Amino acid sequence: MEAIIRTHQLEKTFKTNKGLKPLDFQLFKGEICAIIGKNGAGKSTFFKLLAGQLQPSGGEVAFFDYVAQESNRARKRMGFMIESPEFFADLTAYENLNYFRLQRGISSKEIVKKVIETVDLAQYPATRFKEYSMGMKQRLGLALTLMTGPDCLVLDEPTNGLDAKGISDIRKLLLKLNKEQNVTILISSHILSELQLVATRFVFIDKGRVIESLSSEELHNRNKKALKLVVDHPARATRVLEESFTDLKYTVLADNTLKLENHVEDAAQINRILMQHDIDVKEITTEINSLEDYFLNLEVSS
Repeated sequence: MEAIIRTHQLEKTFKTNKGLKPLDFQLFKGEICAIIGKNGAGKSTFFKLLAGQLQPSGGEVAFFDYVAQESNRARKRMGFMIESPEFFADLTAYENLNYFRLQRGISSKEIVKKVIETVDLAQYPATRFKEYSMGMKQRLGLALTLMTGPDCLVLDEPTNGLDAKGISDIRKLLLKLNKEQNVTILISSHILSELQLVATRFVFIDKGRVIESLSSEELHNRNKKALKLVVDHPARATRVLEESFTDLKYTVLADNTLKLENHVEDAAQINRILMQHDIDVKEITTEINSLEDYFLNLEVSS
């Protein structure tokens, strides 16, 4: 797989603490990778190092497999939104972005219209920035990062301060960019339920170091909490299952329901065993923990 971002022993030391311990990290083409950690864990330090807003104390950053010395040139293929960009209050979206187009030496005027349409702000042609909602302001910030046609976006808390509608709009936009334009995305957010809806990989960071990295599929498998079965003969079902799984942990609930606390991954085998013993399985469901549950449990154990 093609690495879009690659760090080798990247670290940052401040006067009072080590903001980022030596970090080896890779972001692969097509991913939506979520960086997760509590406040002060090192997320923003990591993002600012990638954006060149901070200089590392050691280690290297490479984009698109360019050598570290060429990283500034490679950054032109990246779009960074680390902090909310400053816009002119009395200008419209088009006027603001056209100013930045000229400032950055982008020749095409059409790109301004294109990115405004991409972030769904074209319906407000005469609205000035100071009249924007928080969600509209964040979308304009994303439009600014898209003006150079980046292959990768690095977004630190892009939904910060948004209401439910604004969060949903940003989520749909990121998924659209990833699926339709193949934009790779590195993102952080304190709203873990939203990250769970968009990310294909999760990297957990604490005290300046990565403590775990796993794909969305691995997270789903690890988050399986319990198996619930509705059967016609609960007592007979438990006897049959105890013969097959000697360490079975279960609870018999109302309405002929069994709750299995282990062997959740053996759902297909359990269903087959019960059917072989003429026990009718009317319903089988898996309870899943949330990303937040997983993160909190990870914090406790780390």
